[in-house]
Amino acid sequence: MWKYMLCLLFIATIAQGKERITLVNNGVAKYVIRTDQNNSTLLKAANVVNEFTRLSTGTAFEFQADVRDLPAIVLEQVPIDKTYPEDSYSIQFSGANMYIKGSGKGVLYGAYRYVRDVIGGRKWYIGRENTSIPKSSSLQVDATFYVFAKPRFQFREVYFPIELDQEYLDWYGLHNLEEKWGDWGHTFNKILPPSVYFKEHPEYYSLYHGKRQATQLCLSNEAVFEHAVAYFKQRMVENPQATYWSIAPNDDIGSCTCEHCQAIDRREGGAQGSLIHFVNRVAAQFPDKKFTTLAYLQTANAPAHLRVAENVSVILSNIDAFRKGDIGIEPSAAAFRRQLRDWKIKAKHVFVWDYLTQFTNYLAPFPIQGTLEKNLDYVKKQGAEGVFLQGGGSSYSDMAELNAYILAHLVWDSNISEDQLTDEFLSGYYEKAGPIIKTYLNDRRNALPAVSSALSIYGNPIDNRNDYLSPEKMDHYSTLLEKAEVISEGNTLLEQRIRRLGLGLDYTYLQQARFYGPRQHGIFTKDNGEWKVRPGLQRKLQQFVDDTKKLGVIELAEGGASPDQYAAEWTEIFKTGVLLNNASEAKVTMKYPFDPSFPANGLSTLTDSVPGYLDYSYNWLLWTGQPMEITFNFEKIKRIDSLELNFLQDARHWIFLPKEIRITVSKDGKNFKELLSSKIEKIEEDYTVQKVNFKAQVADDVKIIHVYAMPFSSLPEWRYHPTRKVSIACDEILIK
Repeated sequence: MWKYMLCLLFIATIAQGKERITLVNNGVAKYVIRTDQNNSTLLKAANVVNEFTRLSTGTAFEFQADVRDLPAIVLEQVPIDKTYPEDSYSIQFSGANMYIKGSGKGVLYGAYRYVRDVIGGRKWYIGRENTSIPKSSSLQVDATFYVFAKPRFQFREVYFPIELDQEYLDWYGLHNLEEKWGDWGHTFNKILPPSVYFKEHPEYYSLYHGKRQATQLCLSNEAVFEHAVAYFKQRMVENPQATYWSIAPNDDIGSCTCEHCQAIDRREGGAQGSLIHFVNRVAAQFPDKKFTTLAYLQTANAPAHLRVAENVSVILSNIDAFRKGDIGIEPSAAAFRRQLRDWKIKAKHVFVWDYLTQFTNYLAPFPIQGTLEKNLDYVKKQGAEGVFLQGGGSSYSDMAELNAYILAHLVWDSNISEDQLTDEFLSGYYEKAGPIIKTYLNDRRNALPAVSSALSIYGNPIDNRNDYLSPEKMDHYSTLLEKAEVISEGNTLLEQRIRRLGLGLDYTYLQQARFYGPRQHGIFTKDNGEWKVRPGLQRKLQQFVDDTKKLGVIELAEGGASPDQYAAEWTEIFKTGVLLNNASEAKVTMKYPFDPSFPANGLSTLTDSVPGYLDYSYNWLLWTGQPMEITFNFEKIKRIDSLELNFLQDARHWIFLPKEIRITVSKDGKNFKELLSSKIEKIEEDYTVQKVNFKAQVADDVKIIHVYAMPFSSLPEWRYHPTRKVSIACDEILIK
């Protein structure tokens, strides 16, 4: 005991009136580690403490099983209870010993908190190269040091590339859905794969639009229930470690309208009725297991009468909300707020699925900064117990590093604000360039339009070409990042971080160039009367493609092109060049207005020499539920050789080829001659996205050209939707 007291006197110092405990003194460890080395979680936590202490001070603590002369850092795993909810932890001194205690994986999270708060380490992003560990031969901590931390949410998934780095997840106490779920998300096709069962048992599937279809399951069919129970029994044997099991519809509409399913749905107010009835029945067969289901599309609203079983959590999506405002006040999130309130009445456990990137354009600047803390505060206040915060997954998306860092902290109880976390990250990650990056983030946020529809998760850089992504704003942002690059010159790692930001601007520039075509800011420019690719554009494209592959960009959109595929698209664009269009010399009128949701370049879209590509949302005009009827009047006779036009086929978005196309010409405006008549009798099932060309030979003098395209009157059964209509899309009517 006497020797022990001497030791304490040696390691305790008084600095500015506050007692300090010395853990390492001039490269000599003054503490040991004591824990149960047969417990894998405790051993991993102890190794974290040791490894980062060594990285900081050059020395490590010895493992010591029994009490000897030196005090110890003691790591203990405690039961999950009201004091220590699952994954919570504490760090404090008791006597001379430092105790790191935690429930579940909390002791591991506590070990990383030791790295953060005692050593001063920071993990900014994935990989050790993005981890900062201060160097010092000594390590001290206040004798009064105390931390108690518990998660704000039971489930905490921050779905950015950080999911690829287990150390990052453990550092901040985050989950990976594959770690927690035996089956995640949309599972009906896993329970009863249509390729296996539909042919012999169509009754297992939805009666939808008058016939059995493999859109969803018939949840009132007893055999479906028995298959589901058997399926989960087998899966639970295969994966006994899983916490949750999902019973949820496929990612589409098409719920069953048979008599028995409809009886439940009419009583409960929609397809959520038969779903919750079915999920409750299955969950009752496994009272010691936890299940989840999705409140999404047809099942987004809570049932009128049914309550959700105690061992079932409902995951509610806010997919329809725009992202400019926080979801507590954002007008487009009003339905979500009502649904969340209603589900909390009907279910004990509710999770929220939130969306934090532009899924159609991962790299496009998407200024949501300033809303993250408020969003999490809102869903927590409303009683959400878990969050799935979806960014670009394993592929990089705009500001993924900063967004993940902020969210990783805010899903735990914390007094640190989003603004404080932003400042800490920008200073630590971008170092000297931090103030410039903050200006960049603030300026793009402040340039957002006032309209409530700002920041759609399915938007594109063309939508905002007149506000925060205007050419003038883009030039301003580029100037800021160029200044950041100059400051970072010579620091390879910092240069890469700045360059990753620049990818978003390059991508926006390239996408907008496609829209502008031969106009200012477009792909092509005239040089001595010839159209040529704008100087520097091909070099910018190649640099962009090379850098995306180096810097973690796997795909440019959800399920979209890889960098190499994107380059291939551009090769075709350069090869095609500018198609001179004599249609621009005519007076162009239309009988039926195009769909205002996709205005492109207005009626000029059909004559501006800018083709559409495979993305229907720009450089295409759409007519929905009505014909396209266009007249070109040259006002005097003109020699025309040919006319051709493209229509888009994109069944996923209910865009189909016209049922009928007619092209007629006239010399006097009274007598018309038919040059092309094309008819399609049936829309065959085909989800290929492609442009289909139609061409008419004219070889005559004409004054007026009339183009008529009529869509099918109804959607094909294989793509039926109760509220959608058939659209046709045309990009350019090329007259030579």
